[in-house]
Amino acid sequence: MLISRKYRFIFIHVYKNAGSSITSALKPFVQSKRQKIADSIFKIFGISHFDPKPYPSHISAMDLMSKMGKKRFGSYFKFGIVRNPWDWEVSLYTYMLKNKNHPLHGMVKGFKNFDEYLEWRYSKPVTYQKDFLFSEKNEQLVDFIGRFEKLSDDFNKICSHIGISATLPRRNISNIKPYQEYYNKKTIELVRKKLEPDIRLFKYDFE
Repeated sequence: MLISRKYRFIFIHVYKNAGSSITSALKPFVQSKRQKIADSIFKIFGISHFDPKPYPSHISAMDLMSKMGKKRFGSYFKFGIVRNPWDWEVSLYTYMLKNKNHPLHGMVKGFKNFDEYLEWRYSKPVTYQKDFLFSEKNEQLVDFIGRFEKLSDDFNKICSHIGISATLPRRNISNIKPYQEYYNKKTIELVRKKLEPDIRLFKYDFE
């Protein structure tokens, strides 16, 4: 997540939904001039001085509101990005598969294929994308929900609302082929069943 006191925005980072790109684009608008100068000096010595993420990277809106207080949290423009759940699952899988530093890399690499990975993943409690952006009572806690599928347009809308001009870089691209090619009839329906709350709420379908 990112929080800017100057521009009064909060970015809720749902993992594998262009969060690294958005963080990179918006970080300059989070730092004050004094912080930017200090950060530049410390970088000369290879030290990261300024942390634009004072809370956990993937903190949910509900947990953040609890930490900040409802009134203070409500005074910011809050946004997050969602993604087609079938595409989301493939992105998670391919990211862990190729990222040797990920704590689950070894386990995921040991699976025969994506089908076996899904069976393992769904044998455990499921985290939904909506869990990051909605309350336990399904109340939307952010002001704007963009879509990965139209990221450029939605990011421009966000920047316009905040009152800034920023360029969105492409980072942490995991998928090397269309997500549809990872699926068969069985796994399509498996994701449909397991991620039904996200599919229904954000009106997605396997395309």
